[in-house]
Amino acid sequence: MEKQPYYVQIASGEIQSKPDVSPWNFRVFANDKEIRSLRELLNGVNDADFGTFWRAHLPAIPYHEDADNDQYDRYMTAVYEKIYELGDEEAREHIKKWRNNV
Repeated sequence: MEKQPYYVQIASGEIQSKPDVSPWNFRVFANDKEIRSLRELLNGVNDADFGTFWRAHLPAIPYHEDADNDQYDRYMTAVYEKIYELGDEEAREHIKKWRNNV
């Protein structure tokens, strides 16, 4: 399968096939199967984020002791790993810099 360029906005979870539709963070090149996989990961981030919203209203539970936050972190890590795998050089460099600063 031939890879096509896609434009990913992390905060909104959007994946666009054209760069001028909405703001984007990363350009990736993916086939249909790969872009579906990224879509599933972004959907997982959204679902996990919803769970963290409810936990945020319980200040007695520390962030590092909450399963919803752990799930959110796992999905976000998987999203960035997938973007690193599929991304252009600029996307990879951005993620490398972030990794080195953590």
